[in-house]
Amino acid sequence: MFRGKAVWAVAAVGMSLAALPARAQVSEYTSVAEADCRPPPPETIAVYQALDLGAEVCGSRSGIVLVMVSSDRSSWLDIIRGDRIWTTEDAVVYDRPVGNFPNVGAGKVEWRLAQGDHPAALIFRVAGEADGARRSLLLVVRLEEDAACLLGRVTTNEEARTLADGPQTCDEENQLPLRP
Repeated sequence: MFRGKAVWAVAAVGMSLAALPARAQVSEYTSVAEADCRPPPPETIAVYQALDLGAEVCGSRSGIVLVMVSSDRSSWLDIIRGDRIWTTEDAVVYDRPVGNFPNVGAGKVEWRLAQGDHPAALIFRVAGEADGARRSLLLVVRLEEDAACLLGRVTTNEEARTLADGPQTCDEENQLPLRP
């Protein structure tokens, strides 16, 4: 009788694991609050000063650096890996903005980590004003070795994690632009 229960328990655990998404991941958080950010190195700050933008380094994970970028009216995140800088500026400010004056709308971002603690996605909140009310959305960015792309805009943390953990990859349609 014990043997039958053991087989049943192993089968139940196996079925539970099989039900997890192929990219089942865990979360880690990084603060993007002003007090926790610092000026970028001179070669990086020069890129933003030439564009009349403010920039602060707000953390890094496995060689990926997050930069909070701001203009007079908006803020967004840039993602640096090696000598490449991907920007979420268009996604936050110009392509279907959440409202007027869109800004990174929370003090932290969520990294979705794949096996081996490798960042596979980034989730961050963007807020703006629309019709006299504050509105917000979560943006989900896929992080690949040689690309970063916008997977989508969603309203809940659960939707964001599902999208981040899903199979969608970067392609020409969803790639974030590179800063020159």
